Amino acid sequence: MPNRRDFLKLSALAVAATTGMPGFLARAAAQAGGDKTLVVIQLTGGNDGLNTLIPYSNGAYYAARPTIAIPKKDVLTLTPDLGMHPSLKPLMDLWDGGKLAWMENVGYPNPNRSHFASMAIWHTADPTQAQADGWIGRMAEKIGDPFCASNIGSSTPRALQADAFSLPSIDGIDGFQIKLPQGVDGAFEAMLGAPREGEADYLLRATRQMMKNTARVQQNVKKYKAGASYPDHKFGAQLRDTARLIAAGVGQRIIYLTLGSFDTHAGQRGEQDGLLGTLAGGLSAFYADLQKQGLADQVLVMGFSEFGRRVAENASAGTDHGQGSVMFALGNGVSGGIHGSSPDLEDLSMGDIKYRQDFRGVYAEGLQKWLKLDARSVLGGDFTGPGWVA
Repeated sequence: MPNRRDFLKLSALAVAATTGMPGFLARAAAQAGGDKTLVVIQLTGGNDGLNTLIPYSNGAYYAARPTIAIPKKDVLTLTPDLGMHPSLKPLMDLWDGGKLAWMENVGYPNPNRSHFASMAIWHTADPTQAQADGWIGRMAEKIGDPFCASNIGSSTPRALQADAFSLPSIDGIDGFQIKLPQGVDGAFEAMLGAPREGEADYLLRATRQMMKNTARVQQNVKKYKAGASYPDHKFGAQLRDTARLIAAGVGQRIIYLTLGSFDTHAGQRGEQDGLLGTLAGGLSAFYADLQKQGLADQVLVMGFSEFGRRVAENASAGTDHGQGSVMFALGNGVSGGIHGSSPDLEDLSMGDIKYRQDFRGVYAEGLQKWLKLDARSVLGGDFTGPGWVA
């Protein structure tokens, strides 16, 4: 018979039904609902911000990148100084409508060029690397709901891990169901049937409600009809599943997706061009679908990468790991435009763009202004954002 520790590790439902759990599920339970969803997209590998949001009026950009710079004639002009990569053209309608925001020079103190370390910093929202759990996992503990966020994919990223549980990963909505570890189903049924009082009774009711929600997802996704044609690739399918999960109405506060790899050490133009096209095509279809479903006012998208790339290209027509980079956000609730100044290519940090905007300020706005949650309790401090949420 698996012990209590096995339950905690292997089954979020068992966590919710275990009588000895701390009171995090009972605290602020009313906050677990809400009709707003934040979709977080991780551009894994270190996306090159300079070839994403291009300082096309700056001669230093072209001097540093004689091979891989985006020609001025191809840049999608946004301002007299900045423009988007041509592969992002499907997002131009969102830009023109004030529904796309770019955040410049985003990073954190004492930057780290290691994929593993930097991604851990973004996932835990802790540049000191002292935190073990993820910022979204902490959010779930604070609001008392181990089912308020999900990852669309096969493995749960650190951002969605909490001290007592990991939030669920959904590899495909069509096969979505609650699965218990082998050999524990009998014990779990017995736990559900046992009478309880007080907090334990609340936990049991929460578990039963989630089981009902699961059945509701299965029913509602069958009713869903896509309001847009999604690109025929994995990321497009994941965004379609994201729309289906939101449309199912089970109170998802954050949904997490990953696209990559953007680790463009060699042949960057071909690799990044294709990935940015995948990103833009998928997001354009996703937004159109939300509009058709009548859900566009309920959803914001926020995208990040663990670091940017060096300003100068390398000998392999690529770029190496850097520091400051860009983030993006889109949706009806964003304050569209450029947030922050163009990167100063004459004042670099060891060949890298200096960060001016702490990424935790961007997170804080998503939590506080969009999801109406206490950002300070999740992030461990007060951080000023760039004003991307309207």
